[in-house]
Amino acid sequence: METYRAVVIGATGAVGSALVRDLLASPRCAEVTALARRPVQIFDGLAGQDKLRQRVIDMGDPGSLERDTAEAARGAEVAFCTMGVGQPRKVTREEVWKVDVELAAAFARGVRTAGARHISLLSSVAADADSRSFYLRLKGAAEQGAAAAGIPRTSIFRPSFLLTQQFRYGLLDRVTHIFFPRISWLVPSRYHEIRVEDLGRAMRLNAEQPGKEGIEILHYPEFVALLRERGSARVAAAP
Repeated sequence: METYRAVVIGATGAVGSALVRDLLASPRCAEVTALARRPVQIFDGLAGQDKLRQRVIDMGDPGSLERDTAEAARGAEVAFCTMGVGQPRKVTREEVWKVDVELAAAFARGVRTAGARHISLLSSVAADADSRSFYLRLKGAAEQGAAAAGIPRTSIFRPSFLLTQQFRYGLLDRVTHIFFPRISWLVPSRYHEIRVEDLGRAMRLNAEQPGKEGIEILHYPEFVALLRERGSARVAAAP
């Protein structure tokens, strides 16, 4: 593709908003459609804002979301799903499952109907549909839902700890941001931390390069390779 049109769900989250900013700045991306419950102003004033189309869709149930997505995403070649519950412990497991698994799968089916050729899903390191951990089982099921949609190319991004400019979730988040980067060199590279801006850029760069049809799974080393290959200087740490 010389240029492409993208559709994003989860654009108001930490990774999703970083991704949209990067897409708006990319000369390869001709248009970005952001699907959300309500219009937002967080992208106002950005370079490339004229490429952004915000579409309010019904996220009340998977069927409605799938239908609305199929209409809103028409003409988009590339899709990104960064949707998820920010603080799963503050809502019921049923609600978390609905958002992270059922609605994400409905989005994937909708963009397939709309004709997208590539979808990127934000998941988690160690995601496994058979895991004893609810969170990892949740993410594994979300991966299965995206794969089942049958989109020709499916890219699954499995980051570990995400670094943000603001501390989003209180004292524990603050402590983790301070101390985890100091000890992450002790663990395998796939568990290294990454800034949300870097991850959003890696997702965009991956979509802009040729890829084989089928399912690909990317971890921190692959994120770094993408960023270094394209000359990015924003990599948080070497693997």
